Amino acid sequence: MPDSNRALMKGLILLSWPIIVEQILHTLVGLNDTYLANHVIRNADLLPEPQRLIAQQTMADAAAAVNIVTYLFWFFGLIVGSVGTGASVLIARAIGAKHRSLANSVCGQAMAGGALMGIILMILLFVFQSPVAASTRLSGEGVGFTLMYLKLLAPALPFLTLMFVANACLRGAGDTLTPALVFVVVDIVNLFFSWGFTYGIFGLPKLGFQGIAIGTMIAYIVGGVVQVIVLIRGRGGIQLHLHRLRPHWHNLKRLLRIGVPNGLEGFVQWSLNYVLIMAINQTDKTNASGASHGNAVRIEAFSYLAAFAIATATATMVGQSLGQKNPQRAERVTYLAYALAGGLMTLWGLFFIFFHDLPARWISDNPRITDLTSQCLFVTGFCQPFFAAAMIFGFAMRGAGDTLRVMVYSLASQVGLRLTVGLLAALYFGWGVVGVWWVLSGELTVRGIIMYLRFAKGSWKTVKV
Repeated sequence: MPDSNRALMKGLILLSWPIIVEQILHTLVGLNDTYLANHVIRNADLLPEPQRLIAQQTMADAAAAVNIVTYLFWFFGLIVGSVGTGASVLIARAIGAKHRSLANSVCGQAMAGGALMGIILMILLFVFQSPVAASTRLSGEGVGFTLMYLKLLAPALPFLTLMFVANACLRGAGDTLTPALVFVVVDIVNLFFSWGFTYGIFGLPKLGFQGIAIGTMIAYIVGGVVQVIVLIRGRGGIQLHLHRLRPHWHNLKRLLRIGVPNGLEGFVQWSLNYVLIMAINQTDKTNASGASHGNAVRIEAFSYLAAFAIATATATMVGQSLGQKNPQRAERVTYLAYALAGGLMTLWGLFFIFFHDLPARWISDNPRITDLTSQCLFVTGFCQPFFAAAMIFGFAMRGAGDTLRVMVYSLASQVGLRLTVGLLAALYFGWGVVGVWWVLSGELTVRGIIMYLRFAKGSWKTVKV
C-alpha cells in the first residue's frame, strides 16, 4: 500500500528538523565570526571622531576578511562534498535495499577520501596562503587579516573535511539527528573560545581579530574528532571499520561517478562567486562593499536553512524510494517538499522586502555598511520561492544520482547569467554591490525554473548508479 501524503510529509519533517538545527548552529558559527569582526573594537561609537573613523575602517577590513575566508572554506566544503554527495546517495540506496555491508563499505571509502582531501588542502593552504590572500583584491588591513585567519585555520582542515563527510554518511543512512547534536558541541565551543580570545573574557587572553580564528579552529577540530568517534562506535545503521578504509575500487568508482559531477558543479559555482567578490572588492577601496556583501550573505542564509534541510531530507528519501523501486513515491516526496520549503522561503522573502533594515542595523554599526547590507537584503527577497525550487528539485535529482545533468543545467545558468552579467554590473556599468545582488537574484530565479522543468521531465527516475 503506497504511503499517504501525510505519512510522507511526516517522514520529511522527521528527517529535516535535526538538519535544520544543524544548519542553524553551523550558520551561527559563521554569523558569530562575522558579528565579532564587525565589532572587534568594542564601543567604537563612543570614541572621539578621529579614533572612531579609524576603528570603523579597521572593523570594515576585518569583516571583509572574514567574508573572504568564508568563501574559501565554502570551497573546501564543496571539494569534500564531491565525496559526501556520492556517499550519501549510495548509502541511502543501500539502506533502502537493506544492504548494510555495502553501506559500511561506502562509509569507509568516503572517510578515507575525506581525510586525504583534508590533508592535501591543509598543505596547499600552508604553501599558497600568501598568493591566496593577495588574490582577494582587498585593500588596507584586509589582506593582513585574511592571511592571519588562513594561517590559524589551516590545521583544522582535515578535521573539518572528516566532519563534513561523516555528516553526509549519516544523513544517507537516515540519521540526521547525530550531525545536529555534533554541531551543538561545535557551536558551543566556537562561541566560548571566539568570544573569550577576542575580548579577553572567560579567563582567556585578549587577542582581538586573531581570537576569532582561534575559536573557529578549535571548534572544527573538536567536531571532526567527535564525528570519527561516533562512526567508529556505529550510528544510524552504519559503522566505520578500519579494514573498510582500504581502497575498494568498485565502490570507490561508483562513489566518484556520482560525486565528481556534483563536486565539479560546486567548484565552478564557487569560482564564479569568488570572481564576483573580487570584483566587488576591487571597486571599493574602503572594503565597505565587501563587508556588506558578506553581512548580507550571512543574514540571507537564515532564509534557506529550513529549505536546505528539507532538500537534504528529500534527497535521502528519493534515494531510498528508488532503492525500493518506487519512483512514484520519490516524485510525491519532492512535490511535498517544495510545498513546504517554498512556502517558508516566500515568508522570508516578504521579511527581507519589508523589514530588511532590521538585521542590517544589528550586524554592523557602520552607517554605509548598514545601508548597503539593507539594500542587498531587499533585493534577495524577490527570488526566494525560485531559490527554494532550485534547491528542492536539484537535490531530488541528485538523490536519484542524476548529478551530471543537474551540473550542466546549473552551470549554464551560473556562467551565462551570474558571472557574465554580474561582472558587467560591477566593473562596466558600475552598479556596485547592490547591482550585483540584482543579478544574483535574477540568476537564482532562472535556475529554479530550469530545475523544476528538468525534474518534471522525469528522466531522473531511470538513472543507473
